Amino acid sequence: MEKRWSERKALRVGVDVYQHGEMLGCCCSRDIGLGGTFLGLEEDTDLDLRHSSDVELVFCLQKESQGSQHRINARVTRIADDGVGLKFRNFDTGVFRSLQEILSYQRAPSNDTSASALVNELMK
Repeated sequence: MEKRWSERKALRVGVDVYQHGEMLGCCCSRDIGLGGTFLGLEEDTDLDLRHSSDVELVFCLQKESQGSQHRINARVTRIADDGVGLKFRNFDTGVFRSLQEILSYQRAPSNDTSASALVNELMK
């Protein structure tokens, strides 16, 4: 049974994961909502996270030639073979604004607009 209090949006965004100021690794979000996110992990990525551990997520958005970063504190709620589920913490107006910008983010379109090119891009 789903325990989420907000809907999730399928969204692939680069995310750096930090714990105690130390970068643990880079991965990509698979989905995100106001309550949390699921980060997909490649086979060779090991963040060495434990259930209920606290981390800082840095979402890296790239729009045209500019980039922006959004830092959000989160707690590990689920660990799976293919990724990790996190619940956002310390929710305030700044975090809410960051999440609004992340949720409205659209990846820059590729030159190749075919359906197969889109699927390949999303599967990377």
